[in-house]
Amino acid sequence: MLISSTVSSQEWIQDNNRTSVLFKIKNLGLTVDGGFKTSVINTNLDTKDLSNSYINATITVNSIFTGIEARDKHLLETDYFDASNHEKIILKSSKLTKDVNGNITLFAKLSIKGFIKEMEIPLEVFEDNSMLTIKASMLVNRKNFNVGGRSILLSNNVKIKVEYSATK
Repeated sequence: MLISSTVSSQEWIQDNNRTSVLFKIKNLGLTVDGGFKTSVINTNLDTKDLSNSYINATITVNSIFTGIEARDKHLLETDYFDASNHEKIILKSSKLTKDVNGNITLFAKLSIKGFIKEMEIPLEVFEDNSMLTIKASMLVNRKNFNVGGRSILLSNNVKIKVEYSATK
């Protein structure tokens, strides 16, 4: 009998109460904070062997929140996320690497509104027995994904902060 999988290569189980996808963007000189209530992150991260590891995420666009309902509805319209035609934001990993200092970087494709861009995302990874926490911060240029149109009042760069917690 051949057993090809090990405990370290199993997929982690997301803790929804401790996982978040948040963003900040300047609009009219003010910072708008928000996030997405529904995100599913799948990973089988093995920090000792990254060769078969992956991190993939699916975010439900309709779950966006900024604290102002009218703004949230506007963000779902065509000039922003076009939620009726593009229900999901998808991140698909292509590889993970570790440098000599042990820092892990995720290389992935980010898909928003049908536009796909390569991303290089530094990760903070904390693993303790059967608990995994991954933190990532990055800047995303909204214009690369045709989000927000040609607004000159809206910053091009969106600060994204993701925190993922999971158990085996």
